[in-house]
Amino acid sequence: MPVMDTMRRAALAASFAADKKAQDIVVLDVQGLCNFADVFVLCTGTNRVQLNAISDGIQRGFKQLRMKNPVDEGRRNGNWAVLDYGDVVVHIMSEEARSFYRLERLWGDAVEVDWESHLAEADAEAVSARRS
Repeated sequence: MPVMDTMRRAALAASFAADKKAQDIVVLDVQGLCNFADVFVLCTGTNRVQLNAISDGIQRGFKQLRMKNPVDEGRRNGNWAVLDYGDVVVHIMSEEARSFYRLERLWGDAVEVDWESHLAEADAEAVSARRS
């Protein structure tokens, strides 16, 4: 299994979700605030089919990178799916669940991470390292 830092995995999860047209993607650094994860990735799907597609897309992306399979919970209810990769937990929620549970507000002390910039920086570093 390749070694990859937590923020890069979170950024990749967000990217895989974006590939499946997830909405309102937010990455929260919850280190020191949460005892079961370091980063949350939150995103919204518009219906059960899209929630499943987002979940499948994230799992498929990590599988191609030879990452371990997550603990996969909540898919059957069609309202909220959770992919637990240990230090990165992905919450894929319906619009209703997202507005009801308001995880961003619940974890209001968490720092929001600019996952797109983090991913671009990590990719640039990887290219530079290959050239060295």
